[in-house]
Amino acid sequence: MTTIVYLIFSLVIVGCSHQEQPHNSVISQAEKIVVEHPDSVVIMLEPYWADTTLSKPDRALFGLLYNEALHRSGLVTESSSLIQFSRDYYENHNDKPRLARALLHHAIVLYHKQQTLEAVLTMKRAEQIASNVNDPVFNNYLYSVLGDINDNVGNYTQTLRYYKQALATARQCHKDDWIVRALNNIAQTFDMLGETDSLHYYNELAKPYAPKTDGEIRATYLTNVASYLMQQNKRKDAKQLLLKAIQESPTDRASKLLADVYLAEKDTISAAEQWYQLVNSFSPDVSISSYRQLIRYLTNRGATERAAYYSSHLNEVYHDLYQRNDAASIIDLQTQFDEQQKERQQYRTTIMLLSAILLLILITIVAIWYSRRRIDKLNARFVESQKKYDRTREELTQMRLQREREERENSEQLKTIVASLHASANKGRAASDEDMNALAQCSYALSPNLQLLFAQLNTKEQSVCLLIRHNFQPTEIATLTISTPQTITNTRVRLLKKLFNETGGAKDFDTKLRTIE
Repeated sequence: MTTIVYLIFSLVIVGCSHQEQPHNSVISQAEKIVVEHPDSVVIMLEPYWADTTLSKPDRALFGLLYNEALHRSGLVTESSSLIQFSRDYYENHNDKPRLARALLHHAIVLYHKQQTLEAVLTMKRAEQIASNVNDPVFNNYLYSVLGDINDNVGNYTQTLRYYKQALATARQCHKDDWIVRALNNIAQTFDMLGETDSLHYYNELAKPYAPKTDGEIRATYLTNVASYLMQQNKRKDAKQLLLKAIQESPTDRASKLLADVYLAEKDTISAAEQWYQLVNSFSPDVSISSYRQLIRYLTNRGATERAAYYSSHLNEVYHDLYQRNDAASIIDLQTQFDEQQKERQQYRTTIMLLSAILLLILITIVAIWYSRRRIDKLNARFVESQKKYDRTREELTQMRLQREREERENSEQLKTIVASLHASANKGRAASDEDMNALAQCSYALSPNLQLLFAQLNTKEQSVCLLIRHNFQPTEIATLTISTPQTITNTRVRLLKKLFNETGGAKDFDTKLRTIE
């Protein structure tokens, strides 16, 4: 039995260790540096392209990192099988952060394969997941790509929104080059919209960070500043900046602006050199503008055959642009997706509010039920207390009536006894034991405190006290107790000290004794 338990425990341990199997060390290292050194990651991962010994987690991470490194390096692959495997793996394992990255890089592959609508929809899914994942590094890249996609189709409202979100995440990451890149993109968009003041404003925001940058980011900043200077008719300064920008990193926009400067300077030969290069631009607007300028230039020079040649190529560009005119579809798709997300959010909010209301109603019902139950209990206690009070009051009333009745009876009996004792004293006879006992019983019944006070006295002293209390004269008391008046006087003085611990005369004793209730 012990062996079986040990075997089962061992299998559980092995199963758990398999689920938490660490990634290949090279691949794990690549994930740490893919953002800062994508070129190095491409070189690091190249040997694992055909490695069939990789586990599924390693294969998924390899596919994600390889595509991410390519895209961050400005390269792209036409094969989507690798990133599709990564996407499926992370979706099945509910790894939200890596799934968002896989969706974005799969979308980039689809976009370059001209599967535009599917690519945009996939990017929007990545954006949806990223909104619940606090990863500003990834979000910066995501918003930059979405801004570029919308910029390509002329959806400038969305372009600015995404570029500004990219700027916010860049500031979160404290990356100067990312901040400048986002500011460059915003400034360039405002330049396309013809908003010179906004172009200048964002150029000024980028100015403190720009000296720390190089390459394409630096070149784009110089181009933006040159564009603003050209609009201020400062062509000479703009030309110097454009030449620096092209030397730093050649871009189609800088070449186009430089061609415009040459054209304004009547240097059509230099301008034509730029146009020849720009006809193959990836930007349809730049390509079409360059074709038109070049055709006009060749026509003016009498090179009609070459002008016709470039005219035919321009028609092909128009034709391809018409065939790929999916800008409206892309804009509509994003709008519909965002609206659906808002509706879902509103639905979730409504459900949460309704749930909260139902919970509040339930709590209120329970509180009311509990309060009523408590009130009922308190009412029941009150009724019971009232009944007890009524019974007690009734008993006290009966006791009071009984006592009054007894007092009346005792008073009547006492009058008879007192009259009998007075008669005995007048006749010179001593009081009988029966009369004295009856006097004591009636007196004690009317005033129970007397019995406690007289407990320390002998029978004769008690008799003297009782007779004094009922206003018998000393001579009467002497006759009834077979004593002399002087003895009775002395007894009274002595009892004043004994009972009340006071000194005084016999009358003081009488007064003190008669005041006892």
